[in-house]
Amino acid sequence: MTDDEKVLAVDVCGTLYDANTTAGLVIFHHARCANRWRSSVLEAVSAPQSALRFGLVAFAKLTGWDLHRAIILASLRGERLTALEASATRYVEDHLSGLAIQPPHERMQAMRKAGWTPVLVSNAISPVVAAIAQSLDVPFIASRLAHDKGRLTGRLQDDLTGRKRAALERFLKVRLDREHFAVITDNKSDGDLVAIAKPALLVATGHPKNWMREWDAEIIFH
Repeated sequence: MTDDEKVLAVDVCGTLYDANTTAGLVIFHHARCANRWRSSVLEAVSAPQSALRFGLVAFAKLTGWDLHRAIILASLRGERLTALEASATRYVEDHLSGLAIQPPHERMQAMRKAGWTPVLVSNAISPVVAAIAQSLDVPFIASRLAHDKGRLTGRLQDDLTGRKRAALERFLKVRLDREHFAVITDNKSDGDLVAIAKPALLVATGHPKNWMREWDAEIIFH
């Protein structure tokens, strides 16, 4: 980085796209590979209005453990990483563009023209974030899947949830609090980035969430 470079960290799920891209990709992958039982089960536990999904959300709030995410990842055990990466390219090309949230996309592009360098920084798994980053022509960091000789283990090797600042500083080889730094996100868990961002741009549907009111931030509504 140069002394005058301006870094813009951009979240993905719920920020740029109205989708859980990890779940969306994995369901798409299993359907594409004719893993019908897996895709059917994951669709059932991922449907926003389903009782199963409601129960998993409640469980996560009580325990702090995202069981829905764990189920999604566990379903990948034994799958080839290269096959998932191929599915990610198709998923982004064929499905994700229709789920784009336009206001944060437009703000990211406007800031890019004004000299900011966007970097996708996402808790989602790296195959889907890599495909999105390629479509937008930006660098990225994301949660990495564990694998053994190219076969996925069903777990993460590196989870960025709540740890984005440290990961981004390693990636850029800088201290973000000493740089021109901004963030666009809808995640409460991104507080480590929001705390040092100038400006901080928080994406909300209809009205700000309670946690957003705690920050000196601009709200991007959609």
